[in-house]
Amino acid sequence: MVAVTAVLLFLCFLSTADLQEAVEGECCSDPQADTQNTEQDAQQELDVDLEEACPELSGQIIGGRPTSVNRHPYQVSMVLNGNSFCGGFIVSREYVLTAAHCVQNTSPSAIRLRVGSTRRDSGGRIVRVANITVHPQYGRPQFDNDIAALRLVRPLTFNANIRPIRLPQPRQAVPLVRLTVTGWGLTAPGGRRIPRTMMEANVPVVPHWLCRLSYGDALTGNMFCGGHFLIGGVSSCQGDSGGPAVFRGTAFGVVSFARGCALPLSPTVFTNLASLRNWITDNTGV
Repeated sequence: MVAVTAVLLFLCFLSTADLQEAVEGECCSDPQADTQNTEQDAQQELDVDLEEACPELSGQIIGGRPTSVNRHPYQVSMVLNGNSFCGGFIVSREYVLTAAHCVQNTSPSAIRLRVGSTRRDSGGRIVRVANITVHPQYGRPQFDNDIAALRLVRPLTFNANIRPIRLPQPRQAVPLVRLTVTGWGLTAPGGRRIPRTMMEANVPVVPHWLCRLSYGDALTGNMFCGGHFLIGGVSSCQGDSGGPAVFRGTAFGVVSFARGCALPLSPTVFTNLASLRNWITDNTGV
C-alpha cells in the first residue's frame, strides 16, 4: 500500500508540458517502397533514418506482432505525396474516420487511402478523398475532439478484405479490457525500421481517474487511455495515429497522442468515439 501511494504521489507531480501530438499530418519518405513490392518476406522492414527525415516521429506500435487485413478489414493506410503517414478505419461505404491532427489543413486531393491490404505500400485498392470534415472543436482545449471524417470520391465495394467496423452507442462506457490497436508505425522505441506489414498490439484500458494522474487537465471526457500504466512496453503512437482501438468488432477509440511511446506512467491517449458519437452520425450518417 505504501508503494502504491508513493507512485500516485509521484504521478501528481508529472509535468504535462511535454505532451506531443502523434503526427501533424506529415510522414517520412520511403525510398524503397516502389521498388520492393514483389518481395515475399512479409516482415521485411526498411532502414530509414527517421529522426533526420521526420524529427517529430517518435512513436509506434510497441510490443506488437504481425497481423493481416483478413483480421482487420476496416484498417486503412493513409498516403500523402506517396508516403504512408497515418491510419484510419472504414465505417461505411462512403466514409473513413481518422484523427483530426492527421488531416488538419490538408487538401482532400492530396490524400490517397489504401484499403484491403496487409501491406502499406502495395496490394488492395487506392481510393481518393472528396471531402475532409474536422471536428470544429478540435484542439480546444489542446488535443480534444481529435477526430475527422473523410468522404470518399466513390463508395467502396465491400469484400473479405474491405469491411466497415462497428461503432459504440452514444456515451457507451469504454470497457476495462484489452483493446486491439493496428497500424504500420515503428516497432521499437527510437527505432529506424518501418514495417511494411500491418502490426497489432493488445493494449489494456487504463481507468480515467488513474490516467488523469499522469496527464492532468489535458485528459478530457472525450478521451481515454490505454497501455501498461506502471511498466509501459506496449503502445500505439505516432506512426499509428488515426487508427482504431477495437474490442469484439467495435471501435471504441482513435489513436491520438502520448508523452513519448510505451513509457511507464505515460499511456497512449485515444479519442473516445462514444463521446463524439452524435457528431459522427451528423457528419457520416453512421
